[in-house]
Amino acid sequence: MMAVTTLSLPSLIMLKKVIKPKLLGTFIVICTVGIIIVGYGFNAIAYLLV
Repeated sequence: MMAVTTLSLPSLIMLKKVIKPKLLGTFIVICTVGIIIVGYGFNAIAYLLV
């Protein structure tokens, strides 16, 4: 669900108007990697939550 709001096209279009392209690219990469790490983390501990 984080990826839906963080990396949505409308939010990226709004951010593109406010920040520089290099910073926007960095934001996208950091958020994508963070979302993937959190997903793998939850999958790793899923047996404890069920």
